[in-house]
Amino acid sequence: MPYLKVDGSSIYYEVYGEGVPLIFIHSHGLSHQMFSPQIHYFRKHYKLILVDLRGNGRSGALGVNNSHILQAQCEDLKLLLDQLEISNAVWVGVSDGGILVQQFMELYPQYVSAIILSDSYSQNRSKGWVGKLASALHTASSVTSYLPNEFFTRSLKLTYYNWDFAYRVLRNEMVQKRPTEWIKQRAALKEVDLTPSLNQINVPVLCVVGDFSQTAIQRMQETVSFIPDATLQIIEDSYDPSNLCQPMKFNEALRDFLELHKERLILDSA
Repeated sequence: MPYLKVDGSSIYYEVYGEGVPLIFIHSHGLSHQMFSPQIHYFRKHYKLILVDLRGNGRSGALGVNNSHILQAQCEDLKLLLDQLEISNAVWVGVSDGGILVQQFMELYPQYVSAIILSDSYSQNRSKGWVGKLASALHTASSVTSYLPNEFFTRSLKLTYYNWDFAYRVLRNEMVQKRPTEWIKQRAALKEVDLTPSLNQINVPVLCVVGDFSQTAIQRMQETVSFIPDATLQIIEDSYDPSNLCQPMKFNEALRDFLELHKERLILDSA
């Protein structure tokens, strides 16, 4: 199994196919396995890079303070691309993974040829009493990460009753959760705000979001409003993560976006 040794940890990754590189970034607490429907769909025409961020999946421990988690994970990804001799890639970030993609773009724009954000957001700051209440509830809910797996499977079943495939994949992921590291990563995202740098993005951007949550749509619309020429696509009968709730619709949205910018992406990867 391929591992990359990094400062204070190790990074598990997998590579499939040849062509324009696509790197998929999972949500915190999950792993590369959440992209199983994308592997089979895209590996024939693209080079797929799947990675477990430090503190997740098969990768090593976080090994850094909460304030440095996102930067450390971005540094790991840069080192991985250097190891694979990939100068730039199309970045696909789902949910929290979308935050990391935006952070990476801010730190290492030369490694990014295009961005796809799915069911994600750009800022998570507490605003007013509603924001403070949400922040308090978020903190309080962290202790549930230590509850038995049965607690999560029942909750997942209720949430994803319309999307059995997503439920089964997420259930398998959750029973392997790493509670302490998950809580630390949630804390790192608590006050994130990447909106000031979004207007500097000059690569093609597609933002995808499921239509089940109006709040999710509003957050994605807010992100789109900050990025020049970003495109928003709402997927019907879908929820976070859309790549599992509606894998075919998600894959087709990505395929059309990649085909639209094919010439530019091939030139950038040459």
